[in-house]
Parts: sequence; structure tokens; C-alpha cells
Amino acid sequence: METKKKKIGFILNPYAGIGGKAGLKGSDNYKKIEKLLLEGCERTAPKRAESCMSKIADLTASLVAGDKGSVGEKNFSILSAPGDMGEALLKKLKIPCDVVLCPKADTSSAEDTKLCAQIMKEQGVDLLVFCGGDGTARDICEAVGTDVTVLGIPAGVKMYSACYACNPYQAGEMLAGWLEGKEMSYEMREVLDIEEKDLDSRNVSPQLYGFLEVLSDGKHLQKAKELDLGSGESATIIARAAILRMEKDWVYIIGPGGTTWKIKELLCENDEQEDTGKKNVHGTVRGVDVIRNGKIILRDANERELWDCVNSYSHIKILVTCIGGNGFLLGRGNQQISPRVIRKVGKEQIEIVATKEKLAGLGGQPMHVDTGDADADEYLKGYYKIIFKNSDSAIYKVG
Repeated sequence: METKKKKIGFILNPYAGIGGKAGLKGSDNYKKIEKLLLEGCERTAPKRAESCMSKIADLTASLVAGDKGSVGEKNFSILSAPGDMGEALLKKLKIPCDVVLCPKADTSSAEDTKLCAQIMKEQGVDLLVFCGGDGTARDICEAVGTDVTVLGIPAGVKMYSACYACNPYQAGEMLAGWLEGKEMSYEMREVLDIEEKDLDSRNVSPQLYGFLEVLSDGKHLQKAKELDLGSGESATIIARAAILRMEKDWVYIIGPGGTTWKIKELLCENDEQEDTGKKNVHGTVRGVDVIRNGKIILRDANERELWDCVNSYSHIKILVTCIGGNGFLLGRGNQQISPRVIRKVGKEQIEIVATKEKLAGLGGQPMHVDTGDADADEYLKGYYKIIFKNSDSAIYKVG
């Protein structure tokens, strides 16, 4: 009896994540995207999608060469969005595909994503693979709901949703495993997002927009961000301890997050109490700020500014927290702290702050990194000290 071919849908948001290194915290505003492209910012999503789909290219090449392997005869077909939304990448990888008949919009808008997803649903895809961020996940959720099983390739800036693999390579491993008939399950996963107009607000948390049915191998999907684990008395105690540990003339690159925001907030309050004659500049909630001797010397810094900074000072530390719930330390919402910045500073100069509640929420699982550079991710693996207060700390695994 002939085995039914599996049909895969493929949609790529080519602009997802483009705002990360620029410090824009999101990539849903097309006017901002146009400005970034004019400034020469690199589109990172196609490379991340390629890291995943290369696994399928390897399967396809083996079949063409006559090596049936664990897949047997070619048992799948791919239906792709047109142009830069998927087709161009698959052609580059020499993966045969059919193309959705929908307008080729140069903007690759949310409406294009939703239309392509709806057509793929109507044409009966068994698995819809999409590459993007939280905004893309919202579009897919609106278009297909839980009627189609999906798998997300992470490429956005914030990445609070739970429908994505931990990194693009693992998404490829899962996809290849599914095609090879390995045991998989299907889980209802949250789609979370924050409106870009609210990203600079202290009191705005991600909102639940719906659920997607997601392919799962039980180990390689990221969890959703848990809410409000970086606020309250615990975070304030940790922030005070972090400030007391700061050394004179050292530069501190401080990442986004509720716990790190407390550090920035307290530094500002301390400075305002001094008779300095001027008010200190407030740090950002979801941006990266640079502090020296209690003063913010770079506010909401982008990657280029951080690179200039680490080449201008000799004593530098990176101070970050992980995302509550999914445990991402670098590569989610802090892409400004790039692989080259990390290597220049050195991983031994990375300090992690987190509340005990946040660590408990990880269930003993390691923290994750997804910098877009496999060598940097490997370099960052290891054990790090997490200080809760001056006399209380823990050693925790990253990677």
C-alpha cells in the first residue's frame, strides 16, 4: 500500500529580527524596516531559516543520489510562500517546491503571511513551518488557529511565544525527525506578544493572543515567557547587591528585563539623591544600557554602539538576566549584545542576576543561548554564578 506523502507548508518573514541589533525591540513596523535596510542592517531571518531547512536539503540531496536512508522514497512535498517569503531560499538550497499563488508583495506584510497560511490550510498541509517572531506567530494563529500543526523557526527579537524551537538547528532536527517517522507529539502552545508602541512601558506585560498546535519531540521547544517573575522585593534585593558589587571605573553593559531594570532604577534614584546639580538619565526597560561609576553613559544602545564601547574601555562586564519561564539568557530581546561583543568582553565577565522564583520556574533545566552564531553558543556553555544577595548565590548551567 502506498504511503501518503506528507505536505509541508513553508513561510518566511524575511524581516523578522532585523531590529534586534539596532535596539528596536521589534520588527513589525515597515517604516522602521525600510530605514534599517537603508542604513545597511543585515536581514538575519533568511540565514536562520536556512540553518533549519538545510536539514531538508540534505535529505533531498540523499534521495537524488539514490540513498533512500530512513526516509525511503521521497515521502514529502513542500508548498512555499512566494519570493523572499520562502521560495527564494528553497531554490538556493535546491529543495523542490510548489509555490502558493498569492501576490508577491515586496513588503512581506502581515496580510501576506496570513493569506499564504490560509491558502496552505485550504490545500491540506500536514505541517506548517514558519520563520519569524511573535508578530509572525500572531499572524499564523489568526490565519489557521489550531486547525493546522505548526513548527516555528525562531528569528524575531523578543520571542515570548512557545511555538518555536529553541534554535533554528533544533527546528531542522525536529522537522527531519518528523519526516523520518520518529515519534513526535502535538502540544497546544501559547502565542504571546507586546504591541511595539508599548515596548518602552514599564508596566506592560506580554498578552496571550491564542494557541497553536505545535509539533514536539519533548525537548527542543522553547517555553513561553512567564510573567512578573522579575519584579517585587526579591528583584530589589538582588539589584542592591549588584550595585554594591560594581567597581569604580568599570563599565557595565546591562541587558533588558525586570530584574535588570531594578538595577537601572535604583542607580537613577541614588544619583538624584546626590547634590550633583542635574538629574540622571533613566535607563530602559527592554533596552541595553551602559553604566560607568553609577551613571548611564549609553542609553538604549545598539550593537554598533556597544562594539565601539567595548573597544574604548578595558574593564567591562556584561550584566544580564534570563527570561522567566523559557530561560533564555542571550539571543532573545538582547541581540545588541552580539557574538563579537561577547567575545571581546569574555564570558568570564558575564554576570547573571535572577530571582529564586525565576530559577525555580526553569525546573532545573539549563538556561539557553541562541546568538545566531553556533561557535558563540558553544563558547557560552558552562556554569555561571548567580548572586541573589551578597551572602546567597547559586551555580547554574548555561547551554
